[in-house]
Amino acid sequence: LTDHNALYGAVRFWQAARDRKIKPIIGAELTLACGHHVTLLAETNGGYANLCRLISLGQLAGQKGQPRLTLEMLDEHARGLLCLSGCRKGAVTSALLANDEEGAYIAAGRLRGIFGSDCFWIELQHHGLPADTRLTEEGLALARRLGVGCVATNNVHYAERSGQRLHDVL
Repeated sequence: LTDHNALYGAVRFWQAARDRKIKPIIGAELTLACGHHVTLLAETNGGYANLCRLISLGQLAGQKGQPRLTLEMLDEHARGLLCLSGCRKGAVTSALLANDEEGAYIAAGRLRGIFGSDCFWIELQHHGLPADTRLTEEGLALARRLGVGCVATNNVHYAERSGQRLHDVL
């Protein structure tokens, strides 16, 4: 579960997953000061604590609804966290969308430098949008070039169809 700039559903998700004997993975999709997104997953209890710190630091440095999390803050609190390169609003995918392969390489290299090659993955998403196949292919090529793995994710906003109305309202 990766709420946006928060951990709103973490406790309910954790309990529901444990009740069903599923290992829960808690994380957050964070907005950086530059406006790009990055997805962080807690690998350890220390990582969860660092994720909480990063969310708080970002919120305190910005205004309500506009966190100002920096790469330096990420670097200071990276221990115990796994990093995914982010959705279409991530620096890597944004650069690929703009046909800037070198910019994507630089952005991904920065994140790999912070989290390490074992804790950083290129995030691949395919929602049936026109550029998704190209982005997936370029993301795979970028991961090979950087020596990091890939992870397939999706932009899920609710667990059941009944949650669609609430999501639309929010």
